Amino acid sequence: MIVLPAIDIQNGHAVRLRQGVETDSTTYFDDPVEAARKWADGGAQFLHVVDLDGAFKGDRCNASVIGRICDAVDIPVEVGGGIRSEEAINTYLEQGVARVIIGSKAAEDEAFTREMAKKYGSELVVSIDAKGDTVATRGWVEGSDKKVLPFASFLISIGLRTIVYTDISRDGMLTGPNLDMMEQLQHLPYIRLIASGGISSIEDLKTLQNMGVYGAITGKALYEGRITMEQIRSLGGR
Repeated sequence: MIVLPAIDIQNGHAVRLRQGVETDSTTYFDDPVEAARKWADGGAQFLHVVDLDGAFKGDRCNASVIGRICDAVDIPVEVGGGIRSEEAINTYLEQGVARVIIGSKAAEDEAFTREMAKKYGSELVVSIDAKGDTVATRGWVEGSDKKVLPFASFLISIGLRTIVYTDISRDGMLTGPNLDMMEQLQHLPYIRLIASGGISSIEDLKTLQNMGVYGAITGKALYEGRITMEQIRSLGGR
């Protein structure tokens, strides 16, 4: 299992939100590049970067910072937050991003998602951010008509295997991941599931690893020392 340290960028800083609330943030690094170097030097295999301002505003607000992160580390970086056009996807890939994550646009525009899946394949990831069983959009502020499992099945059917699932109620709360939903998603054929939201300890990561998930994202627990890079390295990867 790959463990991806999360770098969430708001107003140019590396922060963590509680339950995705824009105004409830804690700053951990003034410069997100410092965080990227720290996790990469500690042995991270992959970084998960989110432009929080972009998620709320629907634009690439922190693109220059993300470009600096890609230049600063030798490991792959996946990026999400406000990516709602092919131009945004292309621009990030040209900056050196390894995988681009779409969320709101995927839930709102099936034709766009099909077209991007054909064009970009494994370079495209979809983030399913859920409140209960309902997929949320627009920086987690709005709901949608999509339910988690049918939506995930649709994505896999069009060739998008790598899916990030976040339980919004647990994000930044250190309450443990939503194992019930993770297990249901993990049973879908061909899925490469990345678990996100609520991971609080190395035991949570071991549980997810034993479930066979492809990856797990950790943010607040890593920033506050509840999980260390040494512990993550001990898990191994694939």
